[in-house]
Amino acid sequence: MRNALLCTVIFLHGFLFFVPSEAAADQLEQGVQLQIDYELSHDIPHPIPRPPEPQSVQILPVSPELRIDQDIISRSDYQLGQGWYRGNFYFSGYTNIEILAPHGEPAEVNLDDLSLFVGGNLSEWVNPFVEAEITGHTLFLQGGGIRGNGYIVLERLYNDSKLFEHDTLRLGKILSPVGNWNSIHAAPLVAINTRPLTTFHGFSDYSTGVSWLHDPEDNVTPDWQMYWQPGSEFPPRPQEIAPRRFRSVLGGHVNMPLGLLDKVGASVQHGTLVDTGEVFTLVGLNINKTFGRLRVESEAITSRWSGAAPRAYDKESGIYGLIDYSITSQWHGILEAEHFQEHEVTLPSKNILAGISYKTSPLVWKLEYVHQMGDSHHISSGWAASFSTLF
Repeated sequence: MRNALLCTVIFLHGFLFFVPSEAAADQLEQGVQLQIDYELSHDIPHPIPRPPEPQSVQILPVSPELRIDQDIISRSDYQLGQGWYRGNFYFSGYTNIEILAPHGEPAEVNLDDLSLFVGGNLSEWVNPFVEAEITGHTLFLQGGGIRGNGYIVLERLYNDSKLFEHDTLRLGKILSPVGNWNSIHAAPLVAINTRPLTTFHGFSDYSTGVSWLHDPEDNVTPDWQMYWQPGSEFPPRPQEIAPRRFRSVLGGHVNMPLGLLDKVGASVQHGTLVDTGEVFTLVGLNINKTFGRLRVESEAITSRWSGAAPRAYDKESGIYGLIDYSITSQWHGILEAEHFQEHEVTLPSKNILAGISYKTSPLVWKLEYVHQMGDSHHISSGWAASFSTLF
């Protein structure tokens, strides 16, 4: 109970201190900003629809991954959540402060992410992008004890070259396009603090190599991406935050638009687990659909594993479902449930979650409770709160 109160008090204190007035909130163009946030999250560049503006006002691109045929316009002013542009380069990012209060363990306050995007638009062939972050740094631990100093991680590093009007060749380290969450996992852009295992644990969530992206940009026909990692992830992330390492990864993903933000997609990935030499083949499905104030999202994966290493099952599978109800334009109520069965252990992870969030772009506050009914080293019963923002 003490941990729950600590988590809730810190959440409310931060909310009351930072929340803008109703007048300020009304000035935000919620629909347009939602599109901006959504496009900002993706590992695939997209144009962003914008409302008409007076001719005396320049509208600047806000995605950190601009299309390579666009010029980046310098701007001297800065607006929180929309990055900073200078010449042919842009700087953006996000941060997330997380308060965790798991049952039976000390509460802690963490710098979960401090991420910086830097990119350039130099020509059709040279368009670099890099994302680096500080993650897992413990700011406060209840009762003292050993605190983690965090890690500096190179999340993405690649160059885009435009091959055709709607096709891009990408060389370097990327987010593997499996499902939807892995491509938009920045804290301000996802609904909850507790990331479902289905969205990252059962496959190689990063890939270092070559990928081909096709985006017709008409919001009607499918977009797709194919990728190949001939070796291992480079540079590798620390073992503590990426316990599974993969090599020789080959995969693809296709999305069929169902509207501006709605979609249904399918994924496939094949690779080898470095530590055991096991080979796996995975297929997955994802869907995002909005019904008025109600938004529904779900992902499911299943994979077959083979090799000499001992394991509990030859199959690994997971599925989660999430509903997000907009009580107002800022307040959201959220319910989520997941079932995930690893191939290495006998018992599955089964959890349910209930939470609330307050969103006034680019600031997001979240408070949730998760109940674990199965066996998992990744998700424990308890409270979680966070404050995050794009910058």
